[in-house]
Parts: sequence; structure tokens; C-alpha cells
Amino acid sequence: KGWWNDLRIWLYKRTTSYLYAFIDTILKLFGFSNSVFIITNKVSEEEVSKRHEKEIMEFGTSSPMFTILVTIALFNLICFLNVLKDVVLRGGGYGAYEKIGLQIILCGFLVLINVPLYQGIFLRKDSGKLPSSLGMKSTILALVLVLSFSYV
Repeated sequence: KGWWNDLRIWLYKRTTSYLYAFIDTILKLFGFSNSVFIITNKVSEEEVSKRHEKEIMEFGTSSPMFTILVTIALFNLICFLNVLKDVVLRGGGYGAYEKIGLQIILCGFLVLINVPLYQGIFLRKDSGKLPSSLGMKSTILALVLVLSFSYV
């Protein structure tokens, strides 16, 4: 479980930090941004501490980084489910999908990595879940992405 969590954090950090660092650098060059780093307490409540001991990801508040992560995770899930639907409805689909089999496996692997995000959006009811407004915003963004790429 520790290996999976390390893999998730590695993926999440690289997905969000590089993008925000790039945007922040561009905004600083044009004089629009002055970033501030604030150190916060990581474990403040007993409930949060219990989730931390159980190795359950803590989301809590909304963040632009979570919007990007959840949108990408939902986009990936929708695409993976669409491919699975096509395979089932076309009777296995071996001929058409033998060339993209590795991509399907990679997409499935990314869906597995993002399971805590899906739980945080849809299943969890505690205070560490992702806010429902973020879930709605990310779902709409992911559907727009899917629809825009499906007609290209």
C-alpha cells in the first residue's frame, strides 16, 4: 500500500507542481503574481490523524491543484470506460484493439492509481473528502474534454 501511495504522490506532484510553477513563473515575469508560501499544520484533528494512520488520503478543502487532478482522473476514467464498453459491445474487439492494447493497459493503470480521488469525489462522507463543488466542476470539465476530443 505504501508503494501505491508513493506512486500516487509522485504522479500528483508532477502533474500539478510543474504546471503551476510554469504558470507562476510566467505571471511573475509579467508582474502579475507574487507567490507566498505559508507553512501549515499537517495533522490538526483527531479524525484527520485517524485517517492518516489508516493511510487514507486527506483532501479537505478545495484547491486549483485538486481541480486539475480530478479533471484528469475523471477524463481518464470516462475514456477507459468508453473503451471497455466498445470492447464488450463489439464482441471482444481483438482486431481493432491489438494495436492499442498497451494504451488500454496504461489507462487502466492510471484509473487504479486515481482510486483515492474517485473515492474522495463519489464515496467518502467524512470531512476529508473532496468538496462537491469541485467534483461538479471537474466532472463538467472532463465531459467537455471528452466531447471535444471525441469529435476531432
